[in-house]
Amino acid sequence: MTEGVLVTCAHVVRAAGGGPGERVGVVFPHVADRFRAEGHVVSGLWRAPEDEDVAVLHLSSKSASMRSLLLGSAAGCRGHQVRSFGFPAQAPPDGHFGFGVAGDLLPAVGGRGPHLQLTAANDLTTGFSGGPVLDEITGLVIGMLTEITAPDEYVRGQGIAYVTPTQVLRELLPELAEQELCPYRGLESFTEDQARWFEGRKMQYGRS
Repeated sequence: MTEGVLVTCAHVVRAAGGGPGERVGVVFPHVADRFRAEGHVVSGLWRAPEDEDVAVLHLSSKSASMRSLLLGSAAGCRGHQVRSFGFPAQAPPDGHFGFGVAGDLLPAVGGRGPHLQLTAANDLTTGFSGGPVLDEITGLVIGMLTEITAPDEYVRGQGIAYVTPTQVLRELLPELAEQELCPYRGLESFTEDQARWFEGRKMQYGRS
């Protein structure tokens, strides 16, 4: 989400009884006093569920405790652990986290834009659609969870999900600028993945 703008799946808006040019109610359960707002679905930025499945909402108001998400790129994130947040039926009323591993970007097909495939994403289920997908290495959002797959008759193919990458969202809404990688990891330790930012203290040699 950027300032006053919320991006989600078109099928989520449709399930809420809304569509292009209409208004839907939005609830933020983790914002103070369970903040509620009205969202206007922008007609010109609507992408139907059978196409790119994106809806952009302009919020009627916002809370001082709300903050925009920092966006990165889905390119080059293969093998990174990712997480999202959703409201599936089996979760507590205020939702819970789901996890997975980033795979490769799949090319655009027909009216559908490129998608990022996730694996080991068994807990990303119905109720996560439209949720941001955060790369745990960079700390940036790399896309929006759009679709999960059902297993086949042999119960194979579980744990696969698809993400609309941020590059597709930026094409619709250029103001969703890509952020630089942030080397600050708070209280977490640096690992091999952060070697480009932290090299430790180098020995200095002088001549006598």
